[in-house]
Amino acid sequence: MIDNVVEINCNSDIKINNKHFILFFLETKSRKSIYTSKSYERDIKDFFSVSSITDISIEDIKKVSIVHTQNFIMKLMDKNMSSATINRKISSLSALYKWLLKYQDNSTGIEIIKYNPFGNLKEEKPVINNKETEFLTKQECKVLLESIDTSTILGHRNKTILVLALTTALRKSEIINIKIKHITTYTGYNVVKVRRKGGKDDIVKLQGNVLTMINRYIKMTKRDKLTSGEEYLFIGHSTNGRNKEKLNASTLNYMIKRVCINAGIHKNLKVHSTRHTAITLAILAGATAEKVRDFAAHKNLATTNRYIHSVDKLKNNAGDLIDVF
Repeated sequence: MIDNVVEINCNSDIKINNKHFILFFLETKSRKSIYTSKSYERDIKDFFSVSSITDISIEDIKKVSIVHTQNFIMKLMDKNMSSATINRKISSLSALYKWLLKYQDNSTGIEIIKYNPFGNLKEEKPVINNKETEFLTKQECKVLLESIDTSTILGHRNKTILVLALTTALRKSEIINIKIKHITTYTGYNVVKVRRKGGKDDIVKLQGNVLTMINRYIKMTKRDKLTSGEEYLFIGHSTNGRNKEKLNASTLNYMIKRVCINAGIHKNLKVHSTRHTAITLAILAGATAEKVRDFAAHKNLATTNRYIHSVDKLKNNAGDLIDVF
């Protein structure tokens, strides 16, 4: 006998597996990416102006119309939010409605909702301004890395993170979620195991000097691979209350900003910039599109080709053929 996992009471509240329906939705998304789930939660609470997801009823969901969504977009524009942020918020809310549309009962014909007010906003959504991500040249990478004092644990950690990022093109979520046990070998190669976007497990080859820096960092923190395997590789080294805790994305971005300032590199760099740098340097060194796609863990070649096009339009520029002085 099949249990009734979807419960609808007289107040039109819905529980799925004894959980508030949106909490259950967020739980399903967290199985693939905890960051996506948290982002969805923030965006949903923002739209419904609540402090807790459980304050949102199914009636609140049903009351939303195209007028509400259009007003929401205009309000975000008035706040001068970036086009990318606005589009992300719309996508988060649309994902919730699309998920609710799936829940239909064959035995009673009951549908939870009939319409997704966020699903057809192509004309209303702002066009994303694709600003070129700043990246480092090969020479700037060397200047940056040489500027870091590795005599301290903090300095060695920072340089290790940057060397790892610049040679693997790992994303920030992939870097901060590495555990010591993930530094291992595979068919004779030194690798790090990572969880990619979408929850896919992958292995990434490590250069020998990168592995040496990682091993030294583990030793400096008085840990080892046998007894500390479950601990996160990169941890805090400060007196701000987060000492020995797992790093977060904000910490990484702040670290890169400070290191760049100290090195005299005046570029607005973030963690994604190191990924962009690694991919660009691989292309400039002659790596094929297929190899770059695998290196960057792009889902499709079209994403990789955008990087290649950005490099080619500078490397093989038609303007170079013009000789007027």
